[in-house]
Amino acid sequence: MITTTLFDRADLSFDDAGERRDDGYFYKDELALYLEYGLSDRFTLVSRAAWQTVERRRGPDFDSAQGFAATEIGLRGALYSSARQVVSLQAMAVLPGEGENISNQPLGDGGNAWEVRALWGANVADDGFADAQLAYRQRDGVYSDEARLDLTLGWQPARRWHVLAQSFSVWSLDAARPGAPEFEQHKLQVSVGREFGAVECHLGATMTPSGRNTIEERALFVSVWRRF
Repeated sequence: MITTTLFDRADLSFDDAGERRDDGYFYKDELALYLEYGLSDRFTLVSRAAWQTVERRRGPDFDSAQGFAATEIGLRGALYSSARQVVSLQAMAVLPGEGENISNQPLGDGGNAWEVRALWGANVADDGFADAQLAYRQRDGVYSDEARLDLTLGWQPARRWHVLAQSFSVWSLDAARPGAPEFEQHKLQVSVGREFGAVECHLGATMTPSGRNTIEERALFVSVWRRF
């Protein structure tokens, strides 16, 4: 179980050509809960829910919301595992909320979605690991389907200490439609964590080095990992 408190800000966005431009402001404060629960040696229940306070201003337009963002719930099944690596497949339902459901859409917009995700993880040397996840997310209505790629490198520089370097990328897959432009977003995230018994605490930062038709987010977060 991972509980994360995040403070996210933006005052620039990426236009259709990927160039930065002044674009009002975006504030998001979020408390998120991520859960993995092993149902058996092979199957794992996965879920994520987040409570947000969000404000977005673009010129004369102002949008705000307080409530749940999109909630995810799914099932992961192991396909292959060895002493050094594992391959899994995951199916997930995404349920819209009052807050941020799609990063470049008005708050509260976005219908139901379904996602299929392939996951691979491996040990690297004796003190690290690598993780790659590739997903296809199908969205209802006018909203574009998405391809997603999440990459993680983990390192244990000393006993009880952990460093994570991660990237999270999203690409729209459909042609632009009224109210639903083509977009992409790429985020980089770094965090440092320390174990305290069964609890691990992480402090980290997120930035958006590139994108298209999306905002340039910068965030700080604190997360608490608990194994049970």
